[in-house]
Formats: sequence, structure tokens, C-alpha cells
Amino acid sequence: MTENIAIITAHDGKNISTSTWELYAFAKKLKVHTTADICFFLVGEDTRKLAEEINSRTGCPAIAADVPNTGNYHGEIYKKTLAHLLAEHSNDYILAPHSISGMDYAPALSIILNGSCITGVEDIKAEGDVLYFVRAMFNGKLQADMQSQGVSNSSPLILTLQPGAFKPLQPNKKLSPKIIHGRFDFSEDRMRYQGKLPSPSQGSNLAKAEVIVSGGRGIEEQENYQFIEMLATIFPRAATGASRPICDYGWAPYKKQVGATGTIVSPKLYIACGISGSTQHLQGIRDSRFIVVINKDPTAPIFQVADVCIVEDLIKFIPILVEESQKRKTPKGN
Repeated sequence: MTENIAIITAHDGKNISTSTWELYAFAKKLKVHTTADICFFLVGEDTRKLAEEINSRTGCPAIAADVPNTGNYHGEIYKKTLAHLLAEHSNDYILAPHSISGMDYAPALSIILNGSCITGVEDIKAEGDVLYFVRAMFNGKLQADMQSQGVSNSSPLILTLQPGAFKPLQPNKKLSPKIIHGRFDFSEDRMRYQGKLPSPSQGSNLAKAEVIVSGGRGIEEQENYQFIEMLATIFPRAATGASRPICDYGWAPYKKQVGATGTIVSPKLYIACGISGSTQHLQGIRDSRFIVVINKDPTAPIFQVADVCIVEDLIKFIPILVEESQKRKTPKGN
């Protein structure tokens, strides 16, 4: 029996999200090991144009469902629609983004479809005929190779892919569309859409900054965030950032959070101060051109991606660095 890979398409109704093309890149790698066919699934209020775009660019079939009240994510309706579509078109592997909505519907689908679910996948490895799906554990300190036995059309494996784990693959083949398009109306009274709150990252200048200086739990207390701000002053066009833990502590606003669950950045220079390097943080800085790490813990995982490693107490080191920088900027004789 032919194996199949289903990609749950993320979109905003008008544009296909980057996470969908990351899923496609992952599916292409999975296809090498399984010889499976790839198919895209879309749910929304008006999906035909998006389905045509996906199919014309990839050559893969697109199965689209127009459903009322899905312009904004509605968990109950979305799960019912996807379960119906996926059950009609047998799939061994079902790929979804590791997003707020993906983390909601993926585990539910695994139960409805009598399958299994592995979340936060970052890579895939093959040993003979056995596939292992790699995910981080213990706040990124360890990686686990996960295996699901007995994957089949009747017992699919649902995988959520960690944002940034794969470089988006955006083909542009312009092939003839092959689309299955239908309309459904799954009413649901248990949930109602109440509105959308602005993202905490709105208003942040992290995405455009050429230099970003970020602080983590290594600053030890909120007052010490001043050292992060102090270091940023020696660079033009610089911004200050933060790891998720210190945003959770309230030491820095969420608009400064750097990482897959905050703002994904690509500065010319990224300076991480007192940040251990969780998986989601590393994925958020992977496109930085040059990374400098200041951390007194030599075993911090973030050192593995650094271009320059400084094993020092940032509270002692940063004032010295700033003072030396100011001396060099001051003309001799003044």
C-alpha cells in the first residue's frame, strides 16, 4: 500500500504561512526514507486560491475545505473538519506546525484517528528501516530520538514541527492544479470566537536591529538588566532582547523576547548574556550572522552555536568591556 504524508497548511486566509513551507521541507526529507506521496490539506472560509497556489508550486495534490466561521481558528470546528478529511484520504504521516493552534488540534487528531503524536520535532534520523524523530527535552539540555511503531494508514503518526527547525522550501514550479475542493458546515456551540489580542512582540524593533544584546537568567535579578542596556549603547542601531524565562519573571517585557515563541531575529551581531540556550531560543537566532556568548557556565548549550565564547560573569565583564570601548572611542589627548 502506498504511503502518504499529509501537510496541514497554515495560512491567514490570504497568504500561506512560512511554517507550511518548513513542513514541506520536512516532508521532502521524510519522503526520501518512506517513498511516500505528499498531499496538502487546507481548512478555511475561502481556500481555493490558496490550494491552487500550493498545487501549482509543488505539484502535490491539495485537498481544501471551505467551512464557515473558520476565518479565525476555531478548535472544535477545525478538528472535526480535519478529522473528516484525513479519514477520507488515508495518511501514514500527518505534519502540523508546532504553533498554538497546531498544539491544540494535533494531539486531538491522534486520538480521533487512532494514531500517535510526537510534538516539537526538530529533525529525522534513519537507522536501517527504522525512523527516529528528534526532539529536545529538559529545556533543550538533551535530545531524544522518538520512534512510533506500527505507523500505517489506519494508525497514523502525527508530528508537530518546531518553528525554525527546517529552512522553508518555497518552490515555484507553476504546474497544472490538481485540487479536491469541498464545502462543509460543522456547527459547534461549545466555543465562540471572542476576538484577537495583539502579540506582545508588536512594537518591538528586534526584527530590524543590526545588533541585538539579549539577557537571560544569568543576570540573576531584574536590576541587572541594566547591564544588557549598557552594553547595547556601544553599538549603533542596536536593540535589547531577552530570553523567555526572564520575560516570564517580569524582568523584561514580552515584546523583547527572542526565540521561536517570541521574535525570530537575523541581526549582523547577536550577543547573548547569561542565556543557557533552550531549543526555542536557538531556533530564534539561527539566522544571526555572528553570535557572541557571555556566560559563566562553560557547559551552556548556546556555546555550541557561538562564533565567540566568553566564559565570564557578565555582571563583572560588561562594565569593563563598555569602559574599554569608550576609551577607544575617545580621541587621544582629550
